[in-house]
Amino acid sequence: MKMHKICPRCGSKNVDWIIPQNWSQCVCRDCDYTGSIIEGNDDLASEIHKSYIESLKEE
Repeated sequence: MKMHKICPRCGSKNVDWIIPQNWSQCVCRDCDYTGSIIEGNDDLASEIHKSYIESLKEE
């Protein structure tokens, strides 16, 4: 499976570097998470996204 950079909070692949020279600081354009990102496949992204949606329902 192909690996992607994904947001550890919501599982989105819509992440960008805040400052390209500092590759460890990224922002998720979907949930506004700022920090380090993880690399994973579509299955991991889907699992994280489901957990994120559940956590939003609990609030």
